[in-house]
Amino acid sequence: MTKVIGVMSGKGGVGKTTVALNLACALGKINKKVGLVDFNFTTSHLAIECGIVPQMTLNNVLRSEAKIENVLYSSHNIFVVPASINLQDLKSVELSNIKNRIKELFSGFDVVILDSAPGFGREAMAALQASDEVIFVANPTLPSIVDVLKCKHLASQLGAYPLGVVINKYRNKGFELKSEEISGFVELPLLAMIKEDEDFLKSEASKTPYVFYRRKKAEEFHKLAAMVSGKEYKSPGILRRFFSGFS
Repeated sequence: MTKVIGVMSGKGGVGKTTVALNLACALGKINKKVGLVDFNFTTSHLAIECGIVPQMTLNNVLRSEAKIENVLYSSHNIFVVPASINLQDLKSVELSNIKNRIKELFSGFDVVILDSAPGFGREAMAALQASDEVIFVANPTLPSIVDVLKCKHLASQLGAYPLGVVINKYRNKGFELKSEEISGFVELPLLAMIKEDEDFLKSEASKTPYVFYRRKKAEEFHKLAAMVSGKEYKSPGILRRFFSGFS
């Protein structure tokens, strides 16, 4: 049965799309059939980050102008479904009964990751309604963590199970919230701590997800993928690391 996971954040700029993309690719590396869907219709970026120039998008599917096969773009080891970057394409996009639509459209997939719009608007609510489970992305600052509490409350109201929090852009500075402070404050598991690194910007510029660009530094994404899929995580040995980096 297809599992739909929403990746949410209270504010833009926390790295939500980066987390969604790398989680999807890490799941693909453990042989899951993964769909990564841009659910940010207003400010969609996923196609740009993947180097995709789509002829048709999810907007066309939701307006019944195209079938899902027409908007599945193979990128690395996953299938990306972009949203349109044209604001005119927001017209007549039907988001009611969206959970059943997503389940129907991706019935042959193991996991579908929804890259939600930030905040608590119509698009974010639709992503929550369509999700079975939710991962919240935040930075290690108090305002960002307060937003997680709001997202958690909304997810509970809409029937999406909160898996936990991914802290992104962590720099291990004294002024940042500590992991135990964050977990205790939101009363959710801390799923991953992603360190801020210039290589993220380099990987984005090269249109290469971080899990392929810097395998050694991307360990947290692979641990997260194992947790999401219910598998025990096993750190790769020296030879596997070497050949992974070489490829």
